[in-house]
Amino acid sequence: MNFRLITELPSTAIPLLAAAITARDAMQQAARATATTADELRRYAKFSRPGQPSAHIVQLRQKQAAARMDSARAKQAFLGAANGFIHASGLAVPKGMSMEAFMLECIRQTAEDITGRK
Repeated sequence: MNFRLITELPSTAIPLLAAAITARDAMQQAARATATTADELRRYAKFSRPGQPSAHIVQLRQKQAAARMDSARAKQAFLGAANGFIHASGLAVPKGMSMEAFMLECIRQTAEDITGRK
């Protein structure tokens, strides 16, 4: 991979890296909320009677739809921040690798550089 150490990054790229890390955290939190809501909906839907759904099931479906929207927005924010960082730092995404996977690897390597741990 053609990733540089954090000390070798241009000064304009460091705030963009921080924004990408924040967006990644929001993306992970939204994914957890989506999974939790889906699990809760499955648990209650399993014992529901056929026919018109109860008010509680309807609320859970609305909550699941909102969680999915939040997840999509968080992923878009992450990809936007990743795109800005990649362009500002002069990096190139390798062929056959998604921008998301490349950026997650960059964040992981940066964390290793800072902490000294793998």
